[in-house]
Amino acid sequence: MTETVCYRHPDRPAGVRCQRCDRPICPQCMNSAAVGFQCPSCFNEGVKSVPRTRTSLGGVARINGQIVTIVILALNVLVFIAVRTGSSRVVNDLVLVPFLVDSEPWRLLTSAFTHVQIFHIFSNLFMLYQLGPPLEQMLGRLRFSILYVLSALGGSVAVWMLASPVSATLGASGAVLGLVGAMLVISRARNLDVTWIIAYVAITAVISFAIPNISWEGHLGGFVTGAAVAWIFLQMSKHRRSKART
Repeated sequence: MTETVCYRHPDRPAGVRCQRCDRPICPQCMNSAAVGFQCPSCFNEGVKSVPRTRTSLGGVARINGQIVTIVILALNVLVFIAVRTGSSRVVNDLVLVPFLVDSEPWRLLTSAFTHVQIFHIFSNLFMLYQLGPPLEQMLGRLRFSILYVLSALGGSVAVWMLASPVSATLGASGAVLGLVGAMLVISRARNLDVTWIIAYVAITAVISFAIPNISWEGHLGGFVTGAAVAWIFLQMSKHRRSKART
């Protein structure tokens, strides 16, 4: 009697047959399914056919809902270490100086990951750690990444357009204020209490104008951009739900 072999590994005896295609498979090719085992090809096709679970704001739901936040935190810390242990040229190459943007546009983004003072990076990353995970869970990884990057760029563009051409701006404040703006818009849409958000915005606004060398332009640009992006995501989510009902 001829021994049945695996269709993917002809040198190995087959233990069972795939429940979908009925081809013989060896133990290495056995993937546990709802009923019996499936070969890798059938199993992968089945996984692709399962619709992704969406969050309330249209993002793809993930088990780990804060991986992007952790990556952003790590990037800020790594740049901070490089700045503190490197030469002054590291900061000079990353900081946002408006008159240099035309020839060195990367400064619009790199400046948002650059800090020099410990208190500065601590305050920004503390707020990022507080707001990042809940927003990432609501929006999904892709939309949260878009929100953060656009908020950072929005703050930098505001500095570029409104601040002194020879001023030097750095820090994640614009991006973090973008998260605050997004949280405000989303919370208002869900009829949640926004007292603490309004208080934070008010305090930040007072500090931005009362204390020298704080970029109100970056704060304003990031906040407005984050709020606008969140509003767009809300409209997209409403449109998707209305289409699903029709």
